[in-house]
Amino acid sequence: MLRIFILSTLLSALLFSATNFTVKIAVFDKQERLQKAIERLSPALQKTVRTYQNRNKFYAYTIPTTDKETLKQLLPAYQKVFHDAYIAPTKREN
Repeated sequence: MLRIFILSTLLSALLFSATNFTVKIAVFDKQERLQKAIERLSPALQKTVRTYQNRNKFYAYTIPTTDKETLKQLLPAYQKVFHDAYIAPTKREN
């Protein structure tokens, strides 16, 4: 029983340490407005942005990464254009 507990604890720690993070950038009603705002970012940052549509909203976020420190350094650059941008853990996909 103790071995199972230790194994599950170690497994949980490994999964937790591999958490991906992303910058949640913005939500827009119109895709054209979102695209124009993204174009205000530097070309290097534009390459990191992904978008998707859910119902009538268009969402922008960065490519997920485990390197949260880099995201912390880049966050002010995103916030120059998107004032409400923030770092968040990504949802796990099964």
